[in-house]
Amino acid sequence: MLARTVIKNFIYNSSSIFIANITGLILVIFLARFLKPELFGIYSLSLATISIFSIFADLGINSAATRYIADAVTKNDRDLAGSYSRFLINFKLTLSAFVSILVFLLSETISTVFEKPLSEVLKILSLFIFFSSTSSLFNSMANAMNDFRLNFLSYTVSGILKLSITFLLVFLGLSLLGAVLALVFSSLITLIFAIHYVFKRYRFLFQGKKNFSRANVLRFIGFTTILSVTWILFANVDMVMIGYFLSSEDVAFYRAGFSIVSAIIGLISIPAVLFPIFVRLEGEDLKKAFKRTFKYSSALCIPSAFGLAIISENLLLFAYGIEYFPGIEAMRILSLLLISPVFGIYGSIFSSKEKPELNFYPLIFSMLLNVLLNYILIPTHGINGAAVATVLSNVVFWVLLGVTCTRKFGIRPEISHIVKPTISATPMLFFGLIIGSAILVIIVSILVYSAILFLIRGITKEDVEFIRAIAKI
Repeated sequence: MLARTVIKNFIYNSSSIFIANITGLILVIFLARFLKPELFGIYSLSLATISIFSIFADLGINSAATRYIADAVTKNDRDLAGSYSRFLINFKLTLSAFVSILVFLLSETISTVFEKPLSEVLKILSLFIFFSSTSSLFNSMANAMNDFRLNFLSYTVSGILKLSITFLLVFLGLSLLGAVLALVFSSLITLIFAIHYVFKRYRFLFQGKKNFSRANVLRFIGFTTILSVTWILFANVDMVMIGYFLSSEDVAFYRAGFSIVSAIIGLISIPAVLFPIFVRLEGEDLKKAFKRTFKYSSALCIPSAFGLAIISENLLLFAYGIEYFPGIEAMRILSLLLISPVFGIYGSIFSSKEKPELNFYPLIFSMLLNVLLNYILIPTHGINGAAVATVLSNVVFWVLLGVTCTRKFGIRPEISHIVKPTISATPMLFFGLIIGSAILVIIVSILVYSAILFLIRGITKEDVEFIRAIAKI
C-alpha cells in the first residue's frame, strides 16, 4: 500500500514539475520574442521583485499547513485538523492582503529605485501575489492529506490558462499589459479551482473549533520563514541586482538563458518522493540509499551540464532569436547549475531526520556571498559576472551541505561517483567543436558518454538491474 502511494505521488509530483517547466518555458520564449528585450526585461524584473515580496505572503504558512494538518489526520482528529486549517487560512488571507497592498503602495518607489517603468506592472501584479499565494495554501492542505493530485491539476489549469490568455491578449495588441493581466486572471481562476477541490473532498478542514497551541505553530512558521526568505533571496538576487546596475535589456538576456537552465533542472531533479524513503531508513541503510541516489543523479546531471554548455548557442538562438545573442555566454556559465540536483539530496536527508535547520547556515552564508560577488562582478563584467557569481555561490553551498552532512550523519559520497561521470562527459566538448549539428552532437554525445561510463564501471550491470527492478514496482 505504501509503495503504491509513493509511486502515485511520484507520478503526480513529477508530472506537475514537468508541466510547470514546459508551460513556463513556452511562455517565456513567446514573451521574449514578442515583447523584445526592453519590455521583456521589465516583465522579468517585475516578476523577480514580486517573487521576493511573495515570501512575506507565505512566511512558512504552507509548510505549517502540511505539517500540522497531516499530524492531526494521522491521529484521526479531524476537528483538530480543521482548527489548524481555519487558523492558517485566516492568517494567510490577512498576510497576503497586507503584502499585496504594500506592493501597490510601494510600486512608485520601487520604480524610482530601479529607474525603470515598473510601477504600473507592479500595481497589477499585487493582485497576482494575493491570488497565487492563497492558492498555494490549498495545495499544501491537499498535500497534508497525502493528495498530490491537486498539484498536478492546478499546474495544468494554470499553465493552460496562462498560455492561452497571454497569447490572446498579446495578439490583441496589449503587449506587456496583456502578459501581466494573463498572470492575474489565470491565478484567480486557479485559486477558485483549488478552493472548490479542497472543499469538495475535505470539507472538515473548514469546520474545526478545537483549541490548540498557536505558539507552537507560530514558532514553526517563524523558523521556516527564515529559510524561505533566505532561499528566495538567493534565487532572485542576481536578477534584481542586474536590474539595478544594468539595463532592462540585460535583465532580458540573462533571464532568457536562466529560464532554459531552470526548466532543465526541474526535469532532471531527484523528485520529492525520496523524502518518505529516507524517513524510514537509518544507519547503514540510509548511507547505502544516499550513495546509490547520489551515484545515479551524478550520472544524469553532470553530462547534462556539459551538454547544455555545448548547445547553448544553438538552443538560445532557436528559442529566442538573434536579438538575445548577448545572453549566450551567461547561459553557458549557468549550465553548470544543472549539477545542483545532485547536492539537493542533502536537503532531503536533513528534512527526513527533522533537521531542516542544517540547511540554514550554509544557505545564509552562500546567499551573502552571492550578493557580494554580484555587487563586485556585475558592474565590471555585466550579466556574465552575475552568472559567475551565481555559480560560485552555489558551489560553495554544495560544499557546505556536504561537510554538514558528513559531520552530522557520517554520510559522504564516493569521489568516483563525481569523477567517473566527469571523465565520461569530457569528450562531449570535443564533439561539440567538430560537429556542426546540435541534434547530431546530442546523439553522439549520449552514445559515447554511456559507452565510456560502462567501460570505466561508472555504471554496472548491477545498477542496470536495480533500475529495472525499480521500474517494475
